Amino acid sequence: MHLLKQQMASSMKEGIRQMDPAYPVFVDAVLEGFIKGHLYVDDTERPFVYFLETASGIYYVAGKREAELSRCSAFIMDVYERQRRQNGRFTVFSANQLTDVMMKKYFGPHLNEMERHAYVFPQSHSHVTAPHPSYRVERTDEQVIHASRSFPPSYYEAYWGESARFLSKGIGVAILDGENVVSECVSIFSSEGRAEIDIWTDEVCRGKGLALLAAQHMISICLEKKRTPYWDCDVHHLASIKLAEKLGFQRTKTYRLFYGSR
Repeated sequence: MHLLKQQMASSMKEGIRQMDPAYPVFVDAVLEGFIKGHLYVDDTERPFVYFLETASGIYYVAGKREAELSRCSAFIMDVYERQRRQNGRFTVFSANQLTDVMMKKYFGPHLNEMERHAYVFPQSHSHVTAPHPSYRVERTDEQVIHASRSFPPSYYEAYWGESARFLSKGIGVAILDGENVVSECVSIFSSEGRAEIDIWTDEVCRGKGLALLAAQHMISICLEKKRTPYWDCDVHHLASIKLAEKLGFQRTKTYRLFYGSR
């Protein structure tokens, strides 16, 4: 596999899109330099396999021919072994059925798998942001980050490299009850044109519509910044599916994710 320099890597978007029109937001985040990562291809002139890694141990593999995917499996296995030795994360997002087959064939004994739904917020969908008389809404800042129980500084260090990078390039909304953060919605990944939503609500405050409120404000800010909101969740996470659909998100695909135990 060949490691591409940033400028050349960013030119590979169309090839990836042809294999997977709904590829993950973190792919763009790496290709556009929002977060640290690398893109590898089997051939620099005519790629048949793309393998992208983030610094947080999240990976993406896309392939359009079985033979090339099989040849690249040894490279991916080396990455897996490196992460395992370092007790690091190894989570692979698969682009299509061909890559599913390759991952199961070569990594089946080593990795767990799950199915996830991917959603996008359609540009044509009308959007309403409702106020809430008992809570206030604030943009995520350093104070919110340090007060958060779900998205503390370590979260941004893992996914963004540092909280300062998130505050510069990411988007976040917090719902506060007094000084307590009771619900949050942040971009776990973001690029120039897209933002993937991560959301949390304090257990004792669930059932009050706070996740809906946070997500509505998050969507508004994303649209103002001309970033299309995206939403991913486990196929069994019925509450997340229900909320996504209530907000107006439309499902784009169901895909497989392969992950190792740490």
